[in-house]
Amino acid sequence: MILVLILIMKKILIETKGDNIPLPLNSFDDLDLGPVLKNNIKLCTFTTPTPVQRNAIPIVLGGRDLMACAQTGSGKTAAFLFPMISDMVKNMIPDGRQIGSRFKHSKIFPHALILAPTRELAIQIHQEARKFTYRSHIRSVVVYGGTDSKSQINELERGCHILVATPGRLIDIIERGKVDISAIKYLCIDEADRMLDMGFEYQIREIVGQCPAAGARQTLMFSATFPKAIQRLAEEFLSNYVFLKIGRTSATESITQRIKWVEDSDKKMHYWSYSQQ
Repeated sequence: MILVLILIMKKILIETKGDNIPLPLNSFDDLDLGPVLKNNIKLCTFTTPTPVQRNAIPIVLGGRDLMACAQTGSGKTAAFLFPMISDMVKNMIPDGRQIGSRFKHSKIFPHALILAPTRELAIQIHQEARKFTYRSHIRSVVVYGGTDSKSQINELERGCHILVATPGRLIDIIERGKVDISAIKYLCIDEADRMLDMGFEYQIREIVGQCPAAGARQTLMFSATFPKAIQRLAEEFLSNYVFLKIGRTSATESITQRIKWVEDSDKKMHYWSYSQQ
C-alpha cells in the first residue's frame, strides 16, 4: 500500500498594524532614492521589489520604527539598507571619525548599527551594503568574533558610516574605546529571534542601552517569528512602530492535506488525477 500526500500551498499573506502606515511601493522607481543608489540597484539587477521590500522601504523612509516578520531569503537586507544608504548619500553624512590626541587613535561614531547573530550573516549584510554603496562616500565595516580584531579595528579607523556587528565583538570594541554608538540614527536588529535563542538578550540590552533613546533613534527589528520574547523587545526598543508580517500563517491554515490509500498498481493513476486538480 502507498500513502499519497498532496500539499496545496496558499498565497503569501501580508499583514500590517499601526497608525498612518505608508502605502507600499510598486517599483523602485516610485521612490526618490537618489541617483547613486538607483544606479547600484540597476547594476545588481534588482527589478521588482519583493513583498517585504514593497512594504518595509516606505515605512523606513517615512521615519517610522518597524517590527517586521519575514523569512530568511525574503529580501529584508535591502529593505533596511536602501533607506539608510539613500539618507546618508543625500545628506553627505561624514564618516564618523573623531580624532583624539597625538597619542590616541580616532574614535568612531557610526551613523547606522546593524546587529546580526552570526559572523556569516554579518559578513553577508556587509557585502550587500558594499554593493549598494558603490561609487559613494559611504563606508560599511563589519566586526565579528572568532578572529583577530586588529584588522577590524584598522578598518574602523579609516571611517565607518554603517557598522555591521555581532553583539560580543561589538561590546569588546566599545569597551576598548574604539567605537561610540551614542549618536547613531539607525539601529537594526536582524534575526532577533535567533539572537534570543542563542542567548544574546543580555548583550542586546547592553548595546541598546548605549544608543540614543527610543524615539531619538530609528529602530528596525526583523524576525522570522513573533514569540512573546520578541514582542517584549519590540515594546521596549521601538517607538510608535509599524508591525509588518510577510508570509503564511500556521501550517494548519496554509496547507490542505489529502490522504488516500491506494494499491501499488494504481499509484500513477491517482498521482496524475490529484496533480491535475
